[in-house]
Parts: sequence; C-alpha cells; structure tokens
Amino acid sequence: MTARPPSSLLPLLLLVLGGALLPAQFATNSALAGQTGSVVLASAISYSVGAIFLVLLLTLSRQKPDWAASRRAPWWAWLGGVIGSAYVVGSVILTQQLGAALATTLVIASQLITATLLDHFGALGLPRRPMNPLRAAAVGLALAALALRFWGLK
Repeated sequence: MTARPPSSLLPLLLLVLGGALLPAQFATNSALAGQTGSVVLASAISYSVGAIFLVLLLTLSRQKPDWAASRRAPWWAWLGGVIGSAYVVGSVILTQQLGAALATTLVIASQLITATLLDHFGALGLPRRPMNPLRAAAVGLALAALALRFWGLK
C-alpha cells in the first residue's frame, strides 16, 4: 500500500505546525520544570492544560462523543496517554541536558525509525508499508543528522 496525499491541506498544515511547535513544547515544559523543581509536576501540569484544551475543543466542535466505540478499542489503544506522558517527561529531561536542538533531533530520528518499523510490520493496526530503499535512505539521513548534531557538541 502506498501513501496517499491528504484530501485537504488542512491536516498537512496542522501536522507541519505541530512539528514546528515541538521545540517550543520542549522549551516551555523545561521552563515549567525549572520553576516547579519537578519534571513530573511540570509534565502533569502540561497534560492537564492539554486535557482542558481538548475538552474545550470537543465542546466547541459540537460532536457527540461515541464513548461506546472507545470502549471497543483494543487494550493497547488506551496506552497513548501513558506513552505521551513518558514522552513529555523524557523531552523535558533531554532538553535540560542537551538543549532544544539536539533533543529535537534525537526525538525526530527516533520517531522516524520507530514509525518506519511500525509501517514495515503493520504494527498497532497500521497498514503494512514494507521497507524499501527510499525509506531506508530516509532513516539513514535522520541518523546522519543526529550524528552531525552530536559531533557538533565537541
């Protein structure tokens, strides 16, 4: 199965904006951790504010949530919040220790590698998209970027 372009540019633009905001999220959560003296508290505050924002969006969208459908999801589909929480905690620690640029490069490289593996194996309900030379090159370039960032520390 090949990737298809989105039917609308809005989802693509939102993803690009989300990616652009990633280093800002790292920096704001790191600043909050510095003020509170706790990475976990800063992460909890970040997730709480995010949850309130999402409830507001759900309310404004006037969508009627299908809670019964959510209960039918596989057990592992409920782990997104746990994974996200670990991600926020890890990003704060990485940003404090490595800086925003290196932390972001490390996260992006690991995201690309993991996403490529999930696609290749069709894991977690994704359609299978086997590894090919172009995908392998993309992973190689991400690793090269990461190596350049680490090399730049010296």
